[in-house]
Amino acid sequence: MKFVTLTLLILSITINLDAQIPNAGFEDWIDQNTPQNWTTNNLPSAWITVSRSTNAHAGSYAAKVEIPEYGGFPIFPVLTVTFPVTEYSHSLTGYYQFYPVGNEVVMSVYTYYFKDGLLAGSGSIDISNTASSYTPFSFDPSGGYNGPTDSLWIQFEIVSNSGSNPGIGSYALIDQLSLGGTSDIKQINQNPTSYFLQQNYPNPFNPSTSIEFSIPEESFVELKVFDILGNEVVTLAKNIFAAGTYKTDFNADDLPSGTYIARLTAGNFIQTKKMLLLK
Repeated sequence: MKFVTLTLLILSITINLDAQIPNAGFEDWIDQNTPQNWTTNNLPSAWITVSRSTNAHAGSYAAKVEIPEYGGFPIFPVLTVTFPVTEYSHSLTGYYQFYPVGNEVVMSVYTYYFKDGLLAGSGSIDISNTASSYTPFSFDPSGGYNGPTDSLWIQFEIVSNSGSNPGIGSYALIDQLSLGGTSDIKQINQNPTSYFLQQNYPNPFNPSTSIEFSIPEESFVELKVFDILGNEVVTLAKNIFAAGTYKTDFNADDLPSGTYIARLTAGNFIQTKKMLLLK
């Protein structure tokens, strides 16, 4: 059987937010089959490989990518986005469900950093196991490279590596993508029993303080600091973490004296602590 794979020319999209994935939660759609800012290999008169799903991990929608049939052949889905960045992120995270038909069907995520049109760094992950509930994934999209860059390309595919089973009907749901991760976070305990944000120490502080948080199971974690007016000051952590207790430092050398709020979000858990900076 001859299989057909379609690859699209990847178009660069101008986005004003640096190092942020446009429409990362797939909440915005031009129509039922066209996520805003993303490119697909849909051909509506013949096949649909990418569509909007209301089965979301968060928000209202997720992206559904699937292998349809056309003329007896599988059409492998391609979902891509490119956008400008000036620094490398060493963590691409997201949530997925996966329903492969056959043992050799794989969902792959590819990332490519470019500088002046030339490939500068890349990463990838292959997912083959069925996941009937939303499951986190995480990998280094740069492959460890730290040189200059000006854009990032992210691509999702589902393919079958079997000559006898084309994987028609296989599909995945994709939601809540994020770039980030803070390299300066240390795990100090592996077996906490509950979610908890520890009071920073020292407090009051000048100009730096340590913040610890605990999560009893693998979770997508955001640790942010806000000023007293609710303006975000810094994101200290934005990544998927294994169960454990973690410690990081907050340096307020460039900030004025005052009260600041540390906020931990992990799954449905949210906790805040007040911190006092005295200079």
